Amino acid sequence: MSLEHETVLKFNKVITNYKLIKLLNQGGMGSVYLAEDTRLKRYVAIKLLKPTEHSIEHSDPLVEAQLLARLNHPNIVQIHDVILYEQQICIVMEYLKGKTLQQFQHQHVTTLSEKLNLLAQLCAGLTHAHSQDVMHCDLKPSNILIDKNELKITDFGIATLQNKPLSEQRDESSCGSASAMSPEQLNKQPLDFRSDLFSFGMLAYMFISGRHPFGEGSAQTIANNIANGKACNAHEIIPKLPNELCDLLNQLLQRKKDRRPVDAQSVERKLQAVIIAIKQQEILAQDTVPLEQLALQKKSPKKAVFLGTLLCIAVVATGLMYKLQVHKPAEHYVAFLPPVVKSAALLSADTNMLKATIDDAIRQSIINSKQLNLISQDEVALILQSGNAKLTFTDKLHKLKQATGAQEVVTAELNCMQPQCYLTLVRLEAPNWTVKARKQWPIVIDSYNQMYHLSSQQLTALFPDFDSKYIAMAQLSDKEQIEHIELYQKVQQVGDYTDQLFMRIKEAIEQTPQLYANYELLREVALSLYQQSQQAEYLNIASKLLFNSPTAYQNTPAFATNAMLIAVARQDWLTAKQYLAKAEQVGASSTALYELKGLLYLQQDQLPEAQQAFELALKIRANPIIKQNLAQVLWWQGQIEEAKQLLNEVISLSSQNYMANQLLADIALTEGDLAIAIKQYKQAIEIKPDSIDLSNLSIAYSLQGEFSQALIVAQQAVDINPEHISFRLNLADIEKVLGLSESYPANYLKVVELAQDQHTLDSYLEVAQAYSQLGEAKLALQALNKAISIASDHNEYVFTAALVYSVIGEYQSALMYIEKSLMIGYHPMWFNLPWFKPWCQKEEFIALMQQYDSSFRCASALY
Repeated sequence: MSLEHETVLKFNKVITNYKLIKLLNQGGMGSVYLAEDTRLKRYVAIKLLKPTEHSIEHSDPLVEAQLLARLNHPNIVQIHDVILYEQQICIVMEYLKGKTLQQFQHQHVTTLSEKLNLLAQLCAGLTHAHSQDVMHCDLKPSNILIDKNELKITDFGIATLQNKPLSEQRDESSCGSASAMSPEQLNKQPLDFRSDLFSFGMLAYMFISGRHPFGEGSAQTIANNIANGKACNAHEIIPKLPNELCDLLNQLLQRKKDRRPVDAQSVERKLQAVIIAIKQQEILAQDTVPLEQLALQKKSPKKAVFLGTLLCIAVVATGLMYKLQVHKPAEHYVAFLPPVVKSAALLSADTNMLKATIDDAIRQSIINSKQLNLISQDEVALILQSGNAKLTFTDKLHKLKQATGAQEVVTAELNCMQPQCYLTLVRLEAPNWTVKARKQWPIVIDSYNQMYHLSSQQLTALFPDFDSKYIAMAQLSDKEQIEHIELYQKVQQVGDYTDQLFMRIKEAIEQTPQLYANYELLREVALSLYQQSQQAEYLNIASKLLFNSPTAYQNTPAFATNAMLIAVARQDWLTAKQYLAKAEQVGASSTALYELKGLLYLQQDQLPEAQQAFELALKIRANPIIKQNLAQVLWWQGQIEEAKQLLNEVISLSSQNYMANQLLADIALTEGDLAIAIKQYKQAIEIKPDSIDLSNLSIAYSLQGEFSQALIVAQQAVDINPEHISFRLNLADIEKVLGLSESYPANYLKVVELAQDQHTLDSYLEVAQAYSQLGEAKLALQALNKAISIASDHNEYVFTAALVYSVIGEYQSALMYIEKSLMIGYHPMWFNLPWFKPWCQKEEFIALMQQYDSSFRCASALY
């Protein structure tokens, strides 16, 4: 009698509720049998787990049963019962007639969309398991079952808990499949959910391409490659996959956990976005009318404007159009002026807190209206803060309308006359600014919570014709309201962006997720800190908090805007596009839709499309911020005079406009007009002392030969942002020119250190420059070649290549890249930097410079 037959007979004699029929599968953790549930008259699968040395109460098989019992999801095999048979734990599960993923792949021909649909189901199951703190730890094709295009995850035999201490986690490497493990599993390091994501990445790569991402050979050979090597590049899979899918696979297979996606849910979203894009392309391919492609090319964005543009985007929600022209009903644009507090000397309360409370309450109420569109604080401030002191209030409103297209204005005035305080809201209507409505009510100034909610209610009463809302306002305690207003004041009125402020906002959201206004503060501070430090953790935290926000908030334009801007900062184009589409779906304004569509095109170097989007936005209403963005696009397309004209229009209405002054400085610098560049950078820095402008100002001083002054300003930029690679590289360059040998080598080495974990075009270019200045020619060229391999289809590496080859003394290569730099628009003045001094003895070099500037002379004063 066979062992299988003997087991069936013995089991059926002892257990009465279930009858084993036949062996289905056998593995390292036990055997799986087809069985009948005699009570419910249904087929089930019973897994007889191998006995353990430990007591039943503390056995690993019992742990598996307990883990499975926590899970209830359509993409996870369902547990029905746990029984004990001769000191063996038996898990009774739903019976599936399907095949393992391995069998399915061998027996079926599937399209890419069908494969991605199955992988998305797998991610959905993982998301549920992870939400219950359960990690699978052994994801592989044989543990995935497919029946009629429905996928189930099975065999949680070595699953463990996310929050379990390392000392209590079992040794997964002893019983899992080595070729399906993450590097941290193989190295017996602490595990979290990202270990499952790595295994999912390998499974997805194999399912899509038919081969293992870590090569061929024995399981041990593959395991060694996983632990110590690098995965094959998904972009090399044939036939070619969508770029966004390749990027996702590559991200999943990163050896360092912090470079992988944040969670399974975000992976599922990206897969769904790729599926949608594929379907859209299939539809478009059948259409006789040419439409724009859905797949957006991933290009390296121009850093100078990137986050500055994001931070200047209007706060009102935005979205994506699949066709550029947007058709929406007439929209109503409202500006809210900063609140005024009169008789402040009579108040015991902090007047700034009072202003912040009223300001936030009114702004959030307008944002929450489905029919009103709030003109951003930035736009209003640009106009009001730089006006002529002789202008009357009505003149200022006319100027505001001219600059922003405001159709109505709301003012707020808090006036205290003993013993009572009154808050007055006034609704003014263009073009004559007549009073359309007025509300006044007494308030208790010591109750911020009451003041906030009364202000929101009165704003609704002020606009009875626009009373439809997205979401109900959160009911908060006084403590929560005061905490929020303090945060709002620091962000919107003080602009004091620090790590401590970011963590306070994070903690406030975790404690009160229904206070939706905090998500806007989170986004603004996260983007600002990322711009200054280039530390991705700020974006990761903000993204995770947004994804976990309440469902009601996720159906508003405000959520879609915040999520989209974070995705753009992360260069996650698919996710950005997804949230733009959602914003349009939930009712974002046309202006905002065009504005953010233009931004997305801008960051991907699709400049003609960006120009068209911004121009369409400006046809709906005037907007100084969109004019600045359009000027940026025109400049990058070589339309310099048109860009200057737009910026000067903005400055004529607002001389204290930071971004307009900054852009004029950037344009002057690239044109070689150093005097104007220095003047405009100083003006921008006076308005807002930003480290980027300080660094650019130091470059302008360097090009003018004023290296001592350049050193002062470059050091200021590094002092503000010591981790910023390009700022430190600029400082090291200036120190080397000045012969400061005690400091410049350390700064060049710091550049290499800061860039070592970054594998971007910019980081490779910065490392190449640092190594060349340190005399490490071979390492410099290795880094340069990596950069060129990334940027082979555009020219962002050309000037750096000219500089590196000049520093290491390779004249012919240097001359080739110098000529290319001139051809793409670099002014000859850039080649008056000390690194190009050796070529001043070459007639060929001088002749080339004079082709582009007949007055060019090597500036010996620089050396």
